[in-house]
Amino acid sequence: MCAGYCGVSPLQVFLAALAMAIGALVQGAVGFGGSLVGAPLLALVDVRLVPGPIGIASLVLNLLIVRGPDQGRPDPGIRWATAGLVPGTIAAGATLAVLSTRGLSIAFAILVFLGVGLTASGLSPRRTPRVLFGAGVVSGFMGTVSSIGGPPVALLYQHDGGPTLRATFPRYFFVGGVLGLIALVPVGRLGRFELLSSLALIPGVIVGLRGSRWLAGHIDRRSARPWVLGLSSLAAISVLVRELW
Repeated sequence: MCAGYCGVSPLQVFLAALAMAIGALVQGAVGFGGSLVGAPLLALVDVRLVPGPIGIASLVLNLLIVRGPDQGRPDPGIRWATAGLVPGTIAAGATLAVLSTRGLSIAFAILVFLGVGLTASGLSPRRTPRVLFGAGVVSGFMGTVSSIGGPPVALLYQHDGGPTLRATFPRYFFVGGVLGLIALVPVGRLGRFELLSSLALIPGVIVGLRGSRWLAGHIDRRSARPWVLGLSSLAAISVLVRELW
């Protein structure tokens, strides 16, 4: 991760890879929460690792999952949420163009809390095309700004079976990741530093995804949920405290 040249220490390189490994571990074992956990931890290491570097790493993570054994058919309704990604991503790009680094950190922490709140809410909105499109708009905005775009759409699929989720979400997140990275280029959030930094995160993706196979056999989705939400909230609070004090 351009250690030295970009002002990043070897310890930060290690911690960044570890944070991404934890995120990939959660994503592979639980089915959600990769960026919800990984992004706040990476922001504690170096705020510049969000949203560009983690966006690239998450793209690789979802690509690896998509290319893995298919355990179900994607829900056809996800196309409405995918369409909503476009206006949400455009709005996020415009927002990033005017945010300072400190402003981005504060916005990031707020969006993490929003993601945690949506995930923990237990709400069950009816999955209509209009609702799916709206969720996609919010997801596109959150995903581009903070790399945490899953909760608005995951809320609509919380009662679906694991095979449907594993077949639907990685493809959706992959499209969202591509759009988000494209939006980061014209606002100067995806350059040489972000590309080089992402290289440190890829080993974490691979290690975490491999470890998730073991972890999945020892926990279930319900038992892991409080830990995912708690860790994400704690990391977001740390980022907020650092910027405000």
